[in-house]
Amino acid sequence: MRLALAVLGVLLLNGYAFAQEFALEAAATVGMRGNLDVRWTAPQAKGGLLEIRPAGKPAKRVAYAYTIKNPTTIVAPEKPGEYVLVLIFGGQDRASQPLTVQPAQASLSAAGQADAGAIVTVSWEGPNNRSDLVTFATPGGAPIRGTGYAYVGNSKDGTVQLQAPKDAGSYEIVYVSGKTVLARTPISIGGISATLSTQAEVPAGSPLAVKFIGPNNSGDIITFAARNGPPIRPASYVYTGNAKDQQVTLRAFEASGSYDVVYISGNRVIGRAPVEILPVSMRLAASDEVPALLKFNVAWYGQGNGGDRIIIVEPGETTGSIYRYIDPLRETVSINAPEAAGPYELVYLSRGGKELARRPIAVTPAAADPGQIEVEFAAGSGFAPGDAIEVILDASGSMLQQQNGERRIAIAKRTLTELVTATVPPGIGFALRVFGNREANACRTDLEIPLGAHDPAKAAAIIGKINAVNLAKTPIAQSLSLAAEDLSGVRGKRVLILITDGEETCGGDPGQVIQAMRAAGVDVRVNIVGYAIDDSNLASTFEAWAAAGGGEYFEAADAGQLSAALQRATAPPFRILDQGGELVAAGLAGDPPVILPAGLYTVQIGTAQKTAKVTSGNRTTVRP
Repeated sequence: MRLALAVLGVLLLNGYAFAQEFALEAAATVGMRGNLDVRWTAPQAKGGLLEIRPAGKPAKRVAYAYTIKNPTTIVAPEKPGEYVLVLIFGGQDRASQPLTVQPAQASLSAAGQADAGAIVTVSWEGPNNRSDLVTFATPGGAPIRGTGYAYVGNSKDGTVQLQAPKDAGSYEIVYVSGKTVLARTPISIGGISATLSTQAEVPAGSPLAVKFIGPNNSGDIITFAARNGPPIRPASYVYTGNAKDQQVTLRAFEASGSYDVVYISGNRVIGRAPVEILPVSMRLAASDEVPALLKFNVAWYGQGNGGDRIIIVEPGETTGSIYRYIDPLRETVSINAPEAAGPYELVYLSRGGKELARRPIAVTPAAADPGQIEVEFAAGSGFAPGDAIEVILDASGSMLQQQNGERRIAIAKRTLTELVTATVPPGIGFALRVFGNREANACRTDLEIPLGAHDPAKAAAIIGKINAVNLAKTPIAQSLSLAAEDLSGVRGKRVLILITDGEETCGGDPGQVIQAMRAAGVDVRVNIVGYAIDDSNLASTFEAWAAAGGGEYFEAADAGQLSAALQRATAPPFRILDQGGELVAAGLAGDPPVILPAGLYTVQIGTAQKTAKVTSGNRTTVRP
C-alpha cells in the first residue's frame, strides 16, 4: 500500500500510540542568503528543527532554524547550488524536499570620480538581504576595511551615501552580500587640499578668527598644531560643517609660542597657516580698603576672555570661595567682600587657571548697622514693546532620564509652559529653538517658534508636542549662533535663555560663540539654566558662559527649582549707584537684598531710575 504522505511515524503521546504525518511546504527555489518561509506539519508545535544540507551530503548542515513558529523562516546559504530542506523531530529526519539556491543579481551606479573624504551618493539594486552593504574595494579585488560603507537595508529611496577614502587613487564601489561581491562600479578618488588665513599674532587665551577654503567633508575640523608638526591634543577645534561664511573661531592656547592653525580631513592635515600666540599682561585696580560683606568694584586692564575670573584669597593662596567671572565687554566686576576683616589679595585667573595678576586689599570691619536695598521681581516687569525673549530648550537623549518618577523633558515642558503662559508678557517678541527633538545621532537644532508677537496659548500648544529623542546630541554652540540670527531684527533688548542638562557634544565652543557674538555688537543677555547638573566643573563652565554673555547662571536640581530659575532668568537687571555716580552693586530683580552703608542711592532698572534711601538696620524695597 502506497501512502500519500511525506513520512509515516508512530509516536507515543499521553500513553497512546498513533500514526501522524510529517510534512514540509516551501518554495523550490530561493536566492542566495534569502529568507525561505517554511510551513511544516508535526504532532507537536515545538522541539523540531529545520536544516538545509548540500545535496548528496546528508551529514553536513549549512543552515538551520528551530520550529518555534509556523511558518518558520530559515536563511538560505550564500553559495548557489542544489540543497535539501529537512524537517527533524526526535533526532530523526521526518520529511525533506529538494531546494535550489540561485545566484543573486545586483547593480550600482555612482559618479565616476570624487574628492578624498567627500560624500558619494550611490544608487543600487539588489537582493537587500540582511546586512547587505555597499562599500569600497580595490579594482577587481576585495572590499577595503576601514573605508566608508552603508547598509542597503537602511536606504529609503534606493540610494546610500558613502564617505570616499582619504587616499587618492583608483577604487571600485561594490555591493556585498555576506562575503560575496555581487556588483562593482569604478570610481577615481582625487587628492584634496585646504587654504587657511588668520591673523599673524593673537594674545594668549583670546578668540582667533580663521577663514578657510576646503572640501568641508563630514568630520573635517580646524584646530591647532605644532609649527610644521602634528595636531595638538587637546586643543580648541571647530567642525567646518558648523562654520558660517567659511569662518570659524578658535580659542588660542594660554601658553605663548609658535603654532600652526591646521585643516584636518580624514585624520590628515591638508592645510595650515602659522600664528604666534603672544603672552598677555593684566593689571587689577580696586579700593585699597573695603568694608566687610559689602559689594565693591574691581577693574581689570588687559586682554580679558570668557572664562577668566577674579577671586579673593588670603595672602599667598591660590584658591578662594569668593569669585566672579568677567564679562569680556565690561572691564569691571562687582564682588562681595569677605565677612571676616583682615588682609586679602585679589587674583585674576585665566580660564585655564593661569594667574595673570595679583594685588593686596584690606577688608575692614563692617559698618555699624548697615542697611539694605531689595529690588523686587514682578512677572513680566522690565519688558517693553520691541523687546524679545528666545528660549533654547535641550530635548536631547539625556532629557529622557527620570526624576522622581517623571522624565526630565516632561518636567521641563511643564515649567516652560508655566513661563510662557504666566510670566512672558503677551505681545512682546518671543521665539523657541529646540535641539534633540527631531533626529537621533544628529547635531540638529530647529526653530520651533519663529520670532513674533508672543501668543501664550499657541506657544503652550507647540511646547506640549515636543519630545526628547534617544541618542540625540547636544549642539549648544550651533543653537546659540543661530539664536543670534533669530533675534537679529529685534530693536529693543534681547534676552536669550538656554535650558540644558548636559555639555556640548557636537564639537562647538559655546563660550567662544557667546563672546564672538557680543564682540560683534549683538546686544543680547545670555542666561543659562542648568537642570540636574551634578558635575561642578560643568556648572562652572555654564557660569563662565553666562558671565561672558552679560547674564547669569541658575542651577535647578528639581522641578521646583527649575520653575524658579526660569522666572529668575526673565528678571530685569538692576544697577545701584552712590551719590557720586559710582557703581556699588548690580544684579537681577529678585536677588537677595544688597547690604549698603546708610545714604542715598540711585537704582537703575532698565531705562527707569529710582532714588532709594538706606537707613541703618532697615531694608528699602524698590519695585520695577
